[in-house]
Order: sequence, then structure tokens, then C-alpha cells
Amino acid sequence: MVLAIPGCRKKEHSARQSKPAAPIAVVLQPTTLLDVQRTVEVVGTLYGDEEAVISAKVPGRVTQIFKDVGDRINANEPLAQIDKRDYELARNEQEMAVRETLSKLGITAIPQKDLDLPKVPTVHRAKLQVDSAKAKLDRARQVMGAKNGAISEQELADLQTAYDVAQSSHDVETMNAQSTLSAARSKQSLLDIADQRLADSTVRAPVPSAATSAGTRPVGRYAVAARLVSVREYVKEGTPLFKLVADDPIKYRGAVPERFMADVRTGQQVSVSVYAYPKPFAGVISRISPQVDFASRAFQIEVLVPNGEGKLQAGSFATGLVQTALQKQVTFVPLEAIVSFAGVQKVFTVKDDRAVEHTIETGVRQGEHLEIVRGFSGVQKVVTSNAAKLADGATVITGEFAPPVAKIDPVSKSD
Repeated sequence: MVLAIPGCRKKEHSARQSKPAAPIAVVLQPTTLLDVQRTVEVVGTLYGDEEAVISAKVPGRVTQIFKDVGDRINANEPLAQIDKRDYELARNEQEMAVRETLSKLGITAIPQKDLDLPKVPTVHRAKLQVDSAKAKLDRARQVMGAKNGAISEQELADLQTAYDVAQSSHDVETMNAQSTLSAARSKQSLLDIADQRLADSTVRAPVPSAATSAGTRPVGRYAVAARLVSVREYVKEGTPLFKLVADDPIKYRGAVPERFMADVRTGQQVSVSVYAYPKPFAGVISRISPQVDFASRAFQIEVLVPNGEGKLQAGSFATGLVQTALQKQVTFVPLEAIVSFAGVQKVFTVKDDRAVEHTIETGVRQGEHLEIVRGFSGVQKVVTSNAAKLADGATVITGEFAPPVAKIDPVSKSD
């Protein structure tokens, strides 16, 4: 009897070990298919669309400052005034010189085309003298031919000489008129230079051309970024006075890793964010650098961002999300379905009352759902209750399904 008791205990223990495990109660929920906007995140800096340092074109003492830091100005609007008294005197001197020269020609303005020389008083007078000498010479020849001896050879020769002298004087006056007109035009050029220097004494914002060969946009407004001069300060030609920036639109330049070269194109939408504002600003890629930087292995993009309210400032640090492609019908599962252990993520489905394990990689989160990148796809039912207790092949009892999941808006996924 003593020997039989240990044998009975071994049989009872073996029976308990062979007893099957109790099924695990689980709840199933369906997966969801959503459209995902893929993006590339970049970091960069904001720059003005155009930046210019305005310098003095003429020397002089600054008498007035019209604009200061932060002021918004239109093209050609005055910024400062340099003492213009000396330039006014120089301009008046050149104007009087032009008038004096034109008075010799009997005109008040330089003709646009060639001058009508016969109307110049000195030329006209010389022409009359030529006509008079020619008429006298012709009459003398007629008298000498009709009445031989009525006029001497000497008198005829004198008349011929008088005609030649008159003709020569006419030619001289014609050349003098042409020379005087050239001198007047030369002095008019000096007057134009004096006018320009007088105008340059008023320092103005740049005037953009309507179009450029590079296809850039005309700049409508500037902002004063720095004032580098004070009233009563004497400045020389070329002295920097103001620094201007055109910040509407503003440029965002960022570095994109070279592995995204095939995904980034001009015209794509970009969301630009700065620390000062919680809401991002929308922009469009306008330029892409054709060269990858050797050190960073990234290439530059330029994004134009509308900045009519002036919220964005040049020089600010910013991040951008480039919207590369819209991926349709991406699988999302409820967060409760994800089981994570030792860096491995899994979800479970049920087949023939047994758990089926799926090792997955996850992506973006949207609300209470998580994107499945690899390992699982399509519309299926996944375990959302007691998933951590399951193992591959475990027996389960499925409960009632959860209520239908509300519709979810398309989401954005950063690469």
C-alpha cells in the first residue's frame, strides 16, 4: 500500500497537465481603409523675395529721413533727401548754357530730327547774299553780251569774286549752324546729367521693370529692414543708406535628403511652420536645385509662400512638409489591436476559433487608429480585447463586435 500511493499521485498530476487550456474571450473589430497624403519633412530658413541695399548715388548731407525700420513702402517712394541746393544750381547753369546756344540758331528747343538749316537766321542771311551776288553777276553778263564794252572785264571779275565770296560765306554759316546745333545737343546732355543728379538727391525705393529675362515677378512693395544713416550726416557716393526686403511672397529654402529626389517636383504644395504661429502657412515649390550638397547629401528647394499680412519674417527658422503623393486605400487598425513586446508589434485575427498572429510595422496615427505599413492589409477583423494574452494558435471565443467606426478624414504621413 505504501508503494501504491506515490504511483496514484503521479497519475493525477499527469491528468491535470494534459487538460486543455480554457478558451480566451476576445472582441473583433474591422479594419479601415483610408487615403494617406505622403509628405517629406524638411528644415530651412525664410528669405525675402528680393533684398536690396540702397546706396547714395550722389554725395551730400542728409537733410530728411522719410522712412524707418518696419515701414512698408511702394516702389519709387522717397526714403531720404540729400541736400539738393548745389545740384539745383548746377542744373540751372546747364540750362542757361543750352538756351544761349539755341539762341544763336534762333530756336528755343533742340529739334527731334535734323535742323531745317535754311530757316536759321545766319544761314538765311548768307543765302540772300548769295542770291543777290548771283543776280548781279547774271545781269552783268547779259549787259556785256548785249553791249560790248558797256562793262569792263575787271568789273565782271569783281562781281564773280563777290558771288564766290557770298557762296563761301553761305557754306561757312551752314557749317557753323550745324556745329552750334551739335554744341547745343552736347550741352543738353550735360543738362540731362544735371537733372539726373538732382533727381538722385532724393533717395527712392527701386522701381521694378514690368518683366525680366529671368522671369521674376515685379516687386510691388518693400519693407525697411535697416536704416543705416542719420539726418545731417554727410554721405559719399555709394554709401549704404537703407536695407530693403520684399517679403510678399516670402521664400522658404530647405534641404531635402537626396533619397526623396524622385518624389519632389515643382508645383507641389508645402506646409511651412514657424515657432511663432501654431497654424502652418501654405506654399508652392517654385525651384529645385539641380545639385546635391556633398557634405549634407541633400538638395535645396525654394518655396513661395504668400505673406500679405506680413506675419512671416525673413531670416526665421522654419520647417516644411512637402506633399509628395496621395496613397489610396491604406489599412488602419484600432489602437487596441496592437500588441507590442520587445520592439515587435503584432495584431491577431481569428480563423476557426484560433488566434492567427501577424507581425507588422506601423505608420501614422489618426485618432484611435494606426496605419499598417507592412505585414497586414485589407479589410479584416482584428482582435481588440485580450490581445496581449494571445499566442499564435490559441483557442478563442469571439464576443460581439464593437459598434461601427465613425468615418475618418484622409490623413498625412511624413516619410
